[in-house]
Amino acid sequence: MSETNSRQPGPIFGIMKLKISLAAVVTMSVLGWLALRHSPQAMSTLPDSPAAAKASAPAAPTPAIATATDKTAEVSEKREATNFIARLVKGESLPVKLDQLANYLQANHRSAESLLAAFQATHERSLLDEAIERYPHDPRVAYTAWFRTPAGPDDSDGIKARRQALDVLKEAAPDNALVNYLSARNYFASGQPGQAIQELQAGAVKPNFNDYTQDSIQSMAEAYLAAGYSEAEAKLAAVTGALLPHLAELKQDGVRLVELAKSYQQAGDSASAQMMLQMCQNLGQRLDDANSMTLIQQLVGIALERMSLEAATGMASDANSTQALQDGLKAVLQRRENIRTLASAAPIDEWVQTASPEDIIAYCDRERIFGEQKTLQWVANRNSNP
Repeated sequence: MSETNSRQPGPIFGIMKLKISLAAVVTMSVLGWLALRHSPQAMSTLPDSPAAAKASAPAAPTPAIATATDKTAEVSEKREATNFIARLVKGESLPVKLDQLANYLQANHRSAESLLAAFQATHERSLLDEAIERYPHDPRVAYTAWFRTPAGPDDSDGIKARRQALDVLKEAAPDNALVNYLSARNYFASGQPGQAIQELQAGAVKPNFNDYTQDSIQSMAEAYLAAGYSEAEAKLAAVTGALLPHLAELKQDGVRLVELAKSYQQAGDSASAQMMLQMCQNLGQRLDDANSMTLIQQLVGIALERMSLEAATGMASDANSTQALQDGLKAVLQRRENIRTLASAAPIDEWVQTASPEDIIAYCDRERIFGEQKTLQWVANRNSNP
């Protein structure tokens, strides 16, 4: 997904026009769907889908009159499809085996996007290795290679391996600000805050921000369709299974910036402290886009804005600045209430289990086009006007 943020960031101190903000952690009972939808669990032990089994079975002659057995089988298939929808709502993924995607990979000439989709659907590491070998300069491949390289906070080898993957990604996508933000996180983790700040500054002036989610969802939907699932199942699985590992990294960028700001403030360097908080605010504003495809991205951005405002309030040196920051924090609480209200009016985890396949398809298509917030409003309007 490629998007341009043209908003000019406002100053943190003094009289400000601030976007209403929100902490990323919200009530689970209200936003449970958002909490689970991007963390699908592996289901490699589950059997093939009934649709896939039906597609591979020899065609049987069509009876002139439907029998009771036929009707029972039809009901069973409908129940099984409903079970798959329920599993997706729980955060599970659709079971797919590699042989189910053989024709899909062949039809797409084992392209970078088809290999990545097949890898995510089947968890077959060999597919990612093939993609890396055949398409080393494809940014989608480089991005996947980055986040599939494990690196704990104390894992120096893992951090180094991720640095190497990020260098490849920077060469493949030099105009993508996301790469700079991810690189900053890696420099923070390796104890190089100066270089991290340089990366954040470089990313802030780039208009392009692409997390490759749009490409991934499209390819995943095609892969699930090829595996024999219905259009509703395939699209919902692609949307709920979209992986957003970069958001945790960007959240940590903000955490480190606030920590640096507090250190500068304690050392008596108020100007540097303000600069760090402004950078955190700018990053949050970039993510906090009402048109973003996922509400989770907005919530992370809002969390960064709130962090910077709370820290700035504690450092404010005059009554006017303090009042302006407090007003901003009050607006944050109102924003949180607005999101909760919308989520309550559109409980997707319940709605999707009773919605028609056509409505599920429409929901997924709308989210890709208009973003999750507007799509939730669409569901809320439908719920209020049955």
